[in-house]
Amino acid sequence: MIRRRTLALCALTFALTLPAIPHAAPPATDPGSGALTQRQRPLLWEGRVGPEDAPTGGEPVECATVACDRFRLKIDLPHGTFRNPNRPGGVQVALRWFGNPAGHTLPPGVPGCCGEFDTLHLWVYKDGALVAASPGIIAVSQSAFIPEPDNGWYDVWIAYDPTYNVAPFVEYEALAEVEYLAKTTPVTRLLPDLLFRGTERITFDTPSFPIFEPEPPPGSSCFLSEMLEDGAQNCLRFDQIIANRGAGPAEIAFQVPTNTIPAEGTSFPVSQRIHRSNGTFTDRPAGTVAYHGIHGHYHYSSFANALLWQSNARGTRLGHEPVAASHKVSFCMADIRIDAWAEKGDGPRTYYAPDCLFPYSSNGTIDEYRQGINRGWADIYDWYIPDQYIEVTGVPDGYYRLEFCADPLDEIKEEDETNNCIANHIRLSGMASPNKQVQVLGVLRK
Repeated sequence: MIRRRTLALCALTFALTLPAIPHAAPPATDPGSGALTQRQRPLLWEGRVGPEDAPTGGEPVECATVACDRFRLKIDLPHGTFRNPNRPGGVQVALRWFGNPAGHTLPPGVPGCCGEFDTLHLWVYKDGALVAASPGIIAVSQSAFIPEPDNGWYDVWIAYDPTYNVAPFVEYEALAEVEYLAKTTPVTRLLPDLLFRGTERITFDTPSFPIFEPEPPPGSSCFLSEMLEDGAQNCLRFDQIIANRGAGPAEIAFQVPTNTIPAEGTSFPVSQRIHRSNGTFTDRPAGTVAYHGIHGHYHYSSFANALLWQSNARGTRLGHEPVAASHKVSFCMADIRIDAWAEKGDGPRTYYAPDCLFPYSSNGTIDEYRQGINRGWADIYDWYIPDQYIEVTGVPDGYYRLEFCADPLDEIKEEDETNNCIANHIRLSGMASPNKQVQVLGVLRK
């Protein structure tokens, strides 16, 4: 079911061919259709996918057995929109939905920890042929790119995923927009630019993430692995949202022996791939990963950290060193959410979770793992994921700065090396009691 609005946004990749599926073009007044007519302004629409969208026949193969919402997109751009060979471009089709429990109400019975596991998939057809797609789980956005498309009618299919969804229906926002890539000449490096977004959840609540961990003891704010590895007793948990606002992806890779389980803490060198505007790339050293046996994956050493500083009521640091710290490491960089909706500059969804936990390629002797955050996307590490905490036993009541920095070891080459950090102003109370509380006061600019 689609509700129409007007306006539009960005992206990149993917063209396949499937058997023809005939579709009649609807009249222009059909509420399930809209036209992209301008280079600068996006077309926006809203909809939802639920039981009422069950297949009735004639849908593409991706929607033959699952509920899909359909939108008829007419691309009607001015002549010459993609005429400049030095300025390649295309049309991005994207959607986002709001399964994340921050800032809205989940349906009855949906667990508060896991609403963002709702999944939608995106498929774009023209004349029965698949021309762009963005499928995949563990995300709250999808984005596909049609390179230099012809004007005409396109079918946008938004598919519900009954395997992963926790809600009976999912509401979404969608857009179509012209997006240009970097000029091919002169050749430039397309560097990432990592920065933190404001934290959406800081809490002493009990986490739950059965993919990796058994349930913690009732009322505990710490996972069993955190207790065993770090002696954690009182865990101040938080999410971390790291966006890439640069011209290119933040992409890393590392290689490990095939069919080998390394010893705990064994490290392997990491390389960063820097893409160029002419399609070439270069690799450079970018730190290390270490094997983490409890969860069976590799942690990247220079992704992000967290520091807890005492402060006054205005948020000014007090003291000469933090009162507590957590050296957060990444295990799976991925495109989870479009960072700036309906703004130019984001690419298609490229780096997927949980694909980053499995080899990208292998020659039978060496496995290569590859992960990243594409331009215009954000990676999200929710508060209920293991290791998203600072141990605060003995920390007194008062005002604090919870500071996060991306790339704290300065091992990823970026456009701007000065904007990696953010400070969350919080107030802790009841710290000597079982009922510990945290009040989030806002984001500090300094």
